Amino acid sequence: MSQTEFDSSTQNTLFSQRNWQAMLSGAELLGAFEYPLYTDTHITGEYTAGLGPYCFLNTVPHQNSLGNVNAPIIVRASIYHEQDRPSMLQKNESMYHGGIFIDEIAALASLCLGARIRAGGVSRCFEPKGDPLGRPVAWDEKPKPTVNVRKNRLILPSVVGTHSLDKIKLISSIPTISPTQYVSLIRACNMYQDALWVAESEPNLAWLMLVSALETAANEFKVSKGSPEERLRSSRPDLAKVLEKAGGQDHLENVAALIEPILGATTKFINFTLFFLPSEPEERPHLEWLRIDWSKKSLKETILNKVYEYRSRALHGGIPFPAPMFEPPFYFDAKSSPSEKPEVGLASHSLGGTWLPEDNPINLHCFHYIARGVLLNWWNSMAES
Repeated sequence: MSQTEFDSSTQNTLFSQRNWQAMLSGAELLGAFEYPLYTDTHITGEYTAGLGPYCFLNTVPHQNSLGNVNAPIIVRASIYHEQDRPSMLQKNESMYHGGIFIDEIAALASLCLGARIRAGGVSRCFEPKGDPLGRPVAWDEKPKPTVNVRKNRLILPSVVGTHSLDKIKLISSIPTISPTQYVSLIRACNMYQDALWVAESEPNLAWLMLVSALETAANEFKVSKGSPEERLRSSRPDLAKVLEKAGGQDHLENVAALIEPILGATTKFINFTLFFLPSEPEERPHLEWLRIDWSKKSLKETILNKVYEYRSRALHGGIPFPAPMFEPPFYFDAKSSPSEKPEVGLASHSLGGTWLPEDNPINLHCFHYIARGVLLNWWNSMAES
């Protein structure tokens, strides 16, 4: 049995899900593999039962210092399903996400924990009639990932520190989610996972990946489109006001109908994010000027529209997100929670650009909280359906 047999992209169900379903159906155990999961956080607890064919074992390394990546988690994956051979007669990317089943498990764990998690290669294999203690192997060795972090101020402070494996209980929903939803979940988690690994060194890429993670999920989740006028008001309220002022309601409706094809992506992103919006963080800055307005109206009009505009501009025009939105959150004092928006005063100039406060409505730290919360709420909705 070769680990390379368990490619996730060749069937109509991803292997991590199909393997679990095979176990539930009473299939014979074919063997097992162990994989390290790398992270730069301190991991507590472990999961040795309750997650189907997957166990999460804690190796209890010395507590991580900032930027130090080790492997505190070993995933033991019991295999119950042989990989079928794909048809080579036509193109098929329906299950493709760029990894194998252990990458799926690692991406899910990353979202559950809110931590940087990356899978390594297989380190031990167990064969049905082989050594019951398993056999160490190195033929699938992969380089340990690296992360560049600042030693004083972190862009995503919530990602480091201590994280408990108790949070991965949601992984137990794997066999109950529909195959198409599961593919979208893995793809969204991949984007989220990548965003965390680059956030401290390449925050512009982290912004793009977090927005893409929400877009990937939104494409799977069906929301009401509304009329062209409603979609225009939702996605571009400033333009809607200008059109209505210039020619009244009829003019607004006529223009909205003409530009309807380009309204869908923004509206879909905003509607999905607001539908699954998490509650306010338990700990927020004491000072109001360091907080965002958590009302859905304000989030839609002053934050989400702006974020998606910056995303489109970055992808299609090469203009990065505003530099102040790359900065670590601000702490008013030693007891203060991190700020939720950039500290720009009356205006900010950096790297050749100048911005007013309204141009920098949220920082990456706070947007990460929203993105992770939205994705977890969406995942929970699929698990409960």
